[in-house]
Amino acid sequence: MRPRFEVAQALEQLGEQVNQLGLNGWQLRTLSAIERCRTAALGGHIDACTDCGSMLLSYNSCRNRHCPKCQGHKREQWMQARRQELLPVPYSMPAP
Repeated sequence: MRPRFEVAQALEQLGEQVNQLGLNGWQLRTLSAIERCRTAALGGHIDACTDCGSMLLSYNSCRNRHCPKCQGHKREQWMQARRQELLPVPYSMPAP
C-alpha cells in the first residue's frame, strides 16, 4: 500500500525554506536525496519484456539509508524480526 503523502512532497512544498531550518550539510544532502529519489533527476532505465515487447521507464533510487522509499522495506523486515523475538507476556513498568 502506497502512502497518501510522501516526504518528497513535503520537501517540495517547503522549497528554499529548508535552508532556513538550521540543518547541517549532511542533513541537507539527505533531504535532497530523498526529494530526488525515483525521479528523472537521478536518471533512469528502461525495462523491456522479452516476450511481449512492452517497455516501462523506471527511475533510479537514491539508496540513502534514511529514505522511506529505499529503505522502508528493510525497516519493516527488521521490525518484524524483532516482533518474533518478543516473549508472550504482558509488559508493565516496575514501580519506582
